[in-house]
Amino acid sequence: MQNNAAPVVLILDDEPNVVNAIKRTLRSEAYVVHTSTDPVEALEMVKQLRPIAVLSDMRMPGMDGAHFLAEVQRALPGAARLLLTGYADVQSTIAAINEGHVDRYLTKPWNDDELRLALRQQIDLAQLKQERNELTGKLAAKVNELKVLNDELDKRVLARTQEIHQTTLFLEQAYRELHDQFLNTVKVFSNLLEMTSPLMAGHSRRVAELARALALELKLPEAETQDIYVAGLLHDIGKIGLSERVLATPYAQLDGASRHAMMKHCQKGQIALMALPELHHVAQYVASHHERMDGMGYPDGLIAGDIARGARVLAVAEDVDELQMGLLTGQKMDIQQAIEFVQHGSGKHYDSKVVRALPAALLGLQAIPLGNEVLLDSQRVVPGQVVSRDLYSPEGLLLLAKGGQISSRLVQHLRGLHEREKVTFKVYCEARHTSVNPAVSL
Repeated sequence: MQNNAAPVVLILDDEPNVVNAIKRTLRSEAYVVHTSTDPVEALEMVKQLRPIAVLSDMRMPGMDGAHFLAEVQRALPGAARLLLTGYADVQSTIAAINEGHVDRYLTKPWNDDELRLALRQQIDLAQLKQERNELTGKLAAKVNELKVLNDELDKRVLARTQEIHQTTLFLEQAYRELHDQFLNTVKVFSNLLEMTSPLMAGHSRRVAELARALALELKLPEAETQDIYVAGLLHDIGKIGLSERVLATPYAQLDGASRHAMMKHCQKGQIALMALPELHHVAQYVASHHERMDGMGYPDGLIAGDIARGARVLAVAEDVDELQMGLLTGQKMDIQQAIEFVQHGSGKHYDSKVVRALPAALLGLQAIPLGNEVLLDSQRVVPGQVVSRDLYSPEGLLLLAKGGQISSRLVQHLRGLHEREKVTFKVYCEARHTSVNPAVSL
């Protein structure tokens, strides 16, 4: 007899052996597992069985995984949606995230433990969402009796709604720019990583911008400068899965086990990026950005010239920002104290050439001249204008990348934030795409 309390899971893949392999992997889990090799049949099963989670392959004849999961989202919005995709399907994976509202994707060939853990987490999240909706309905009927609790819940729901709305805008823009702006895609990944820890919001962007300024001051080749900037955006990718407590604790104050877990993030980041040939240099910089000139760094104890130049630049940029955040010594430093700290480690911890370039690089970041552009606030932007610089939220998340066109939805979002939270945005727009006088500023 079927246990009605057990979560129902639906697996779709056009290859029967893959479906059977996944079903065997989930044999130890307390799920009711249904399978299909036909997307049309699977959609009917979704409507009849109402599964809590749907796992679909990406590449299938007739209907791909992105289209199928989009149909699942329309038919059963509360179900968790997971996608199996190959390493070569980066663009189609991003399309699936936008079109199918995918909650999680896994690469083929999958790791059984990782698949079970990912499915368990998404089922837990979907169940929590269902419970939240049920609780909201009950509270609405008892609003007078439970006013205090209901007010607190409203705040949480509102915060989550705003986060979902911001993320939706973020992913929509990434999809539009994906085909012709590789760098914008990297920024998308960087921001998604930072959303897992509010403490780190804006950190990767600041590190990337300072690293690029250092590379420019050192007159490094354009391609190398670009790779250093991308590495700055992605240098913390290996920290996915670390707890908020570990991320918030200064490195010097971590216990042995936590420090060991933190030290592994360089190699984990390298592994995550090596799958893309375009990011091989970036992966090398990420792997070595905690090495030291005197060989006392990690993970490999490299010395001086054995450390990639991009990693040496990244090391200075990251530590300058983390010193100001208080994540290295436990004490927040101002910018001058951070400079002096890095200068004290010149030649031992840091590359002396990079350290010498630091003051000039920081000075260059402080004042970026206004070019053929106009500077507007959120009340004066209109749909159709093209931003000439990246536009970030107050939390440091990318709202619109340089060269992107402002949509009506983004205008409403900016003005809504201004009215609700009194946030004033500086929006740099190309003068050729606006009738506003270029001399006008905030």
